[in-house]
Amino acid sequence: MVRRTVLASAALAALTGAAIGAGAAWLLLREPPPPPPPRQAVSIRVSSDLDLLDVAISGDGRRIAYTAIRDGRSRLYVRRLDRFDARSVPGTEGASQPFFSPDGETVGFFADGFLKTVAPGDDAAAPAVVCRLAGEPAGGAWTPGGTILFGGPGRAGLQEVPAGGGDPVALTAVDEEAEETAHGWPHAIDARHVLYTVGRRGRDPRLALLDRETGDSRTLPLADGGGHFVAPSAVVFARRGEIFAAAIDLESAGRQPVPSPRPVLRGVAGRAVGDRGLGRSRIAAARDGTLVFVPPTRAEGDSHLVRVDPDGRFEAVDGVAARHQTPRTAPNGRQAAFSATTAVLRRDLWLLDLDRGTRRQLTRDAGDNHSPLWTRDGAALTFASSRTGLQRVFRLRTGNAEVSGPLFGGDLRAPGSWSPDGQRLAFHEVHADRARDIWLWRRGAEPETWLATAANERAPAFSPDGRWLAYVSDAERGDGDQVYVRAVDDHAGPPLRVSPAGGTEPVWAPSEATLFYRRGRGLFRVAIAGDGSGRPAAGVPEHLFDGAFLVDPLDNLPAYDVDAGSRLLMLRPAGRSNAMQLLGGWQAAVFGPPGAE
Repeated sequence: MVRRTVLASAALAALTGAAIGAGAAWLLLREPPPPPPPRQAVSIRVSSDLDLLDVAISGDGRRIAYTAIRDGRSRLYVRRLDRFDARSVPGTEGASQPFFSPDGETVGFFADGFLKTVAPGDDAAAPAVVCRLAGEPAGGAWTPGGTILFGGPGRAGLQEVPAGGGDPVALTAVDEEAEETAHGWPHAIDARHVLYTVGRRGRDPRLALLDRETGDSRTLPLADGGGHFVAPSAVVFARRGEIFAAAIDLESAGRQPVPSPRPVLRGVAGRAVGDRGLGRSRIAAARDGTLVFVPPTRAEGDSHLVRVDPDGRFEAVDGVAARHQTPRTAPNGRQAAFSATTAVLRRDLWLLDLDRGTRRQLTRDAGDNHSPLWTRDGAALTFASSRTGLQRVFRLRTGNAEVSGPLFGGDLRAPGSWSPDGQRLAFHEVHADRARDIWLWRRGAEPETWLATAANERAPAFSPDGRWLAYVSDAERGDGDQVYVRAVDDHAGPPLRVSPAGGTEPVWAPSEATLFYRRGRGLFRVAIAGDGSGRPAAGVPEHLFDGAFLVDPLDNLPAYDVDAGSRLLMLRPAGRSNAMQLLGGWQAAVFGPPGAE
């Protein structure tokens, strides 16, 4: 299938200006490829005090780069493979999603709302700012023509900007009529061809190949996250924890189907959900096919409940590893409720004594139960459940685990927040045609829509005084998910945008007008106050820490909570990633010797 992709005129001008370099790169690609590297399989461990995040490898296979968290802040690390030590690159605090320049001498990365580059040599200069970003991106790639491609933010498609700095221009457009949700994880094959990932509503992500000369995009196999082009002519990618390779003929331009992918190796960390439907995999490839990837942990998907100070220091609550979700601290601060997977496609509610570290299961044998929310008196939980077939909202008394409801009808509804007087419940509902909408339900009445637009609005949260409602929306198409605040009873006016460069999972401090939210691995807080006219006003967000704590896979509801002392209840992965695997010379075993059919 071939789909026409929108090309910005500025992007075409940049391509024309790079014609000489592009032609040279294409001729090199057509020459007989160098022999593959000898078969090798190496494990590279990182320091024990690091939480390993993203990985990258230079096109010549001589360097690796990765981001990792130490002391509550993520940073960029670079290692030459002919040396034993990795260097922390100065000035790269907050770094994520690294990628190399074509010559392997410079690394691009994203940090604190900016796209930056740095040459991590022994006399490295400070990182250079390429451009500012209004939201969270999805991967970067450096083209032979000297431009940088990146995904998003949000529904913006692929963007292109000169590596030396400038204003980004659109390279592709997300086809929302075809239910595409995002374009991301770009990989520049040469000056003409770009490999990227397409997120699709309700379906798994898929790779695509863009021909910049014609503007056509060709669909490729399903993949969790991004893909990488390797010599002589193949695409490698991850899918359901396994690495695959598929031969590809760049000249055919869609006239020939892509051969069935062949398995390379089982055991790579990744997921098919999240990142606006793009998924994510922790894998990168050099031009000669050398792979670097992060293997899954033995407890992949499991987490511990931990209590976290505002500086990022944490301690385990009870040491139990499970597939926890949506922890919620009780109003008295001594208990917590959460959901945990107990069977295939089934979750149940649990109650945890935070002082004693003991837990008790509350629901059994009654559908999928999740998204617990404490009532204001702390005597009961409101939660979502499919126990009657549709996903509706129920009530459970924590003393005797007695369930009543549903509180009201509908389907695909998940509770978000009770008003301080306990009379109104804010929840979001999945709409068949326009993602999620926010509703309010008042006791004794029928639910009413509070915010229903073409955007994806969810995670509503009442302020402690009940005047405002915080929520997440992607209403600003090119900025992606952001945190907003509106007056509860005057929501027709323009909202206050709290997050300057992307945000999800808003949570209010219980007794003050302070709002916490997350952006990527970072946790932020911001003061909210009235502006004298009844509208909310926000201070400057304060970055508290980066942490390897779980987020909600779909960014729907917060995966953490805050108590009266501003201490957080979060989910820490049960297994730590502290090693990368390096695999080279695998092509002959997968495709056969050169010339084999």
